Amino acid sequence: MNTQFEIAKESKQPQNTAEGKNFKKVDLGGFTDFGKYIMENKELNMKNEGKLFLHDLLNLTGCEISINYAPVGYKVPFKHTHKQNEEVYIILKGKGVFEIDGEKMDIQEGSVLRVAPDGVRTMENTSDSEMIFMVIQTKTNSLEQFTLTDAQIV
Repeated sequence: MNTQFEIAKESKQPQNTAEGKNFKKVDLGGFTDFGKYIMENKELNMKNEGKLFLHDLLNLTGCEISINYAPVGYKVPFKHTHKQNEEVYIILKGKGVFEIDGEKMDIQEGSVLRVAPDGVRTMENTSDSEMIFMVIQTKTNSLEQFTLTDAQIV
């Protein structure tokens, strides 16, 4: 079964792609236009409007990143966990309510949450304007080096 999502043909498309030996770049446009991105999985007959996964666009090898647009009144239609990936949610614009293991908390622009794989999570936009957030997924306990321990001055 193919569980990967691809950008739908009718979706807004990333622009200005550039690629070199050690980089790949795309321009996604303004965040207020993010509702025009549509990810789809034809096998599962699913479409997600206002979501863009960056794994394939940037050839990511250590994490998955998605940028998400939640219109006024949007609520994730399900609760979910993960098999092995922790998630970090970064609220870029708007506000709402995030629920983890039955505990609800207010979130707003600048809120950052880390959720372990087993955490049962969902969220909703409770404000009168759009909410935009980023989600970074990575395998729990896989980070061996970070910040200055991984940097090399050249």
